[in-house]
Amino acid sequence: MNGQLYNPYFIFWSRIINILIWPFYSCFNLFRKSYSLNDKNIKSILICQYHRIGDVFLIASVLRSIKKRYPQAHVILLCCRGAEKLSQDLDLAHEIIGVEVPWTNWHWSLIKWIKARSFARNFRKRDIDIAIDFKGDLRNSWFLWHVRSKMSLGYTDTGGSFFYTHPQQPPMGVHQTERALRLISHLGIDSVMFNENKLYFKDQGAIVFHAGGSDPRRAWPENRWVKLAETLSITHQIAIVKTPETATFIERIKERELKLEIFDGDLVQFKNWLINQKMLIGNDSMPGHLAAYIGIPVISIFGSQDPNLTCPIGKWITIIQPHEPCEHERNHWRFCQKCMETIDVELVSGEVTKLLARVQASE
Repeated sequence: MNGQLYNPYFIFWSRIINILIWPFYSCFNLFRKSYSLNDKNIKSILICQYHRIGDVFLIASVLRSIKKRYPQAHVILLCCRGAEKLSQDLDLAHEIIGVEVPWTNWHWSLIKWIKARSFARNFRKRDIDIAIDFKGDLRNSWFLWHVRSKMSLGYTDTGGSFFYTHPQQPPMGVHQTERALRLISHLGIDSVMFNENKLYFKDQGAIVFHAGGSDPRRAWPENRWVKLAETLSITHQIAIVKTPETATFIERIKERELKLEIFDGDLVQFKNWLINQKMLIGNDSMPGHLAAYIGIPVISIFGSQDPNLTCPIGKWITIIQPHEPCEHERNHWRFCQKCMETIDVELVSGEVTKLLARVQASE
């Protein structure tokens, strides 16, 4: 587990591009007016966090802190379209806009890049006071530069310091939420995580399985999920979230005639349904962050990726990961399917018992 956010290959080429484009963009910056981050008369703030749905929950504490620090400011959140309705339902910002940019979906169409630039430039008429991006991705920094806000704040993991009025060196090896909180500390905002001890426990609810995920290399094997369902259904009600990846899993459960509930709905409906459940067990993915945000106990299963960077945050969270560091031959710099296969059902079911005991003892 290397504690890195970006593929070293991507970092290398991004820094090469950074060197090549630096003279061009630096010349434009000579004509920009300087402003101070200590200015309290901030009227508009643009937050960019549009790569993945789960990224929004990683900065939920940040959004609350910003709204508290600047009660008079209009806070705009740019998120991916998949997170737009849920972010609105949770009232994470005053205005929430869903956007899809080509570098988050691996679409290399020149037309889509031009459209992304035009989208960013449309914010110029809003006269944004501060624009913030937490990712440290050169492409995000380029996007933010076209907004032409009075001030811009962001990390420079892959270069692009010239795209910001206030670039910052990224902290290494810290959780994404802590990383975001450290960035906004430059605005005089205290670095505090909210609701870490929040608990919303329904003992009569179900243990929810979310076995889906965007990348199969960070998915716990289907046969393990089936065996876990057989084990836990003896003493608990089981519910499964229907996703494109879980169709065969659900069929296998039905074949065994296990009593279970199947959830099939959008993210807002999922949030409202999840509030009435006992616990969520899932792969390293968005539902774990959502459950932790609303206070549902969570067991999150990790493989070779470092959970210290992206795990759900809270007192009622259990992280399961391999006992040994990854030494497998793999085709991804961070994820390893073989590592996921080393996690057995007995370990997960045992952690379920321990977490439920800890939660029940606190009531």
